[in-house]
Amino acid sequence: MFLVDTNVISARASSRVPLPELAAWMNAHSAELFLSTVTITEIEDGIAKAKREGATRKARDLTAWLETVLHLYAARILPFDVASARLAGCLSDRARGQGHAPGFADIIIAATAQHHGLTILTRNLRHFEPLGVAVHDPFIRLP
Repeated sequence: MFLVDTNVISARASSRVPLPELAAWMNAHSAELFLSTVTITEIEDGIAKAKREGATRKARDLTAWLETVLHLYAARILPFDVASARLAGCLSDRARGQGHAPGFADIIIAATAQHHGLTILTRNLRHFEPLGVAVHDPFIRLP
């Protein structure tokens, strides 16, 4: 089972990124795929930025796409809870002890994945590997 990082789910919204194999795999394994509330935050941030910059059509299209994602993943969007928060503190210190400083959003995603026993699907292996969590880049090879 997998926690889908923002960069993977967002690639599905872009017509510029041809991913027929990944899209087919995600459709076939949808029951095994989860999102973090952090991903919803990051997508909403992108929508707000598009609106602020006057990219009305882009904001409208992303909003419609996000509504579809929220519908499809409704029961599989994982919150950042106390158990995950405690893990996040440990993961953050682990990375810092190795000389890495991952962003707070990545720490939350990693802790949420670890708490639920999920592998993170991401293009940003370098952000997650120092945290010692299971990661996989589906753009290199499908799981």
